[in-house]
Amino acid sequence: MSSEDPDNRTLCIPYVAYRQNVFWKKQRIVVIPACNEENHIIPCLLALAAQSLTLPDKVVLWINNTTDQTYERALSLHNTLPFTLEIIQTTYAPDIASAGTARREAMAHAAKHAPKDALLFTTDADGEVATDWIYRTLEAFAQYPVEAVFGQARLLPSEYAKIPPKLHEDEKAEQDYGALLEQITLLLCPQPHDPWPRHIEHSGASIAVTRQAWEQVGGFPNVHSGEDRQFYEALRQNNIRVRHAPEVVVYVSARLLGRARGGMAETLARRIIAQDKYIDDAFETVSGRLLRIRRELTYQRTNPLTSISKIHAGLLPSRILREDLPKHYKRAQRVLNFLRHTKHCLAKNWQSETVDQCDIPLHARYAPDTNAALGRLE
Repeated sequence: MSSEDPDNRTLCIPYVAYRQNVFWKKQRIVVIPACNEENHIIPCLLALAAQSLTLPDKVVLWINNTTDQTYERALSLHNTLPFTLEIIQTTYAPDIASAGTARREAMAHAAKHAPKDALLFTTDADGEVATDWIYRTLEAFAQYPVEAVFGQARLLPSEYAKIPPKLHEDEKAEQDYGALLEQITLLLCPQPHDPWPRHIEHSGASIAVTRQAWEQVGGFPNVHSGEDRQFYEALRQNNIRVRHAPEVVVYVSARLLGRARGGMAETLARRIIAQDKYIDDAFETVSGRLLRIRRELTYQRTNPLTSISKIHAGLLPSRILREDLPKHYKRAQRVLNFLRHTKHCLAKNWQSETVDQCDIPLHARYAPDTNAALGRLE
């Protein structure tokens, strides 16, 4: 990534170079679904107006099923913003009203009126994008051969203290474990378009996608919630490359009453009362991760032109008890250390072998120069 801080408007060679990339010339459209966001919509729009070095060309604010002053407050900024603001008001029937429906239709509306080579962004109405959000997203498109970029959602600093310290500790433990899984994955299955460091979030608070890729997967899935994760799965199943850019950041509220069922607000409210028995189902066991990688590599080798949508049908969920997370973390760390020291011994067909209870490729365990390490694996 560029070493230049986008808040420093002194032009540097990396910035000038990126300006020559085709992605800088594409129209940038930001989509924001909103429902009763009178307390957040002005900061949300002003954060987009304060972008460093590059701005949105257009922002589509999709106000739905709203009974407060969201529309009036957004309209008050209409003639002061450095981009075109299109405000759409709509009301859904109770049986279909949801955050997923709103984002799907808002993105479809934006795409319908956008150039074929446009970039479609989406964020949340209770969020404030970092001042370099668009810049860093375009930088990721320019640096990696991808058609979508997912950023990270973090709590607004002013609201961080609303969450009990124990929940922050649990979240960090989950993220640390997930980071080990990602590094294991990249050692066994390098992904030049999405290298380490990368994150593992798929939040609607920060998604950017080419209009072509959005159209190829049929837009956002028609679901009430979890549309962001399912959109990522649709991209993945269609072999559309994605960059998980840790430098692309959006700050969101820590509210406990949200719009999306199963979303961040609902999760926080539930965990404050009583922590979940299992960690987030986005995290799997090391054995589960290795089996999934093996299946994918085998399938892609024999079916290079088809999607991977059906190859995990027989895999059982591998949920992790929260109390067992330290044990899984230690195992992942051992496996990662082992692979780092023995990756030169891993044959290209490792996925055809079995794995032992330590999750280590069988033939790698008995490589002549790794015997000394075996006693330390368990």
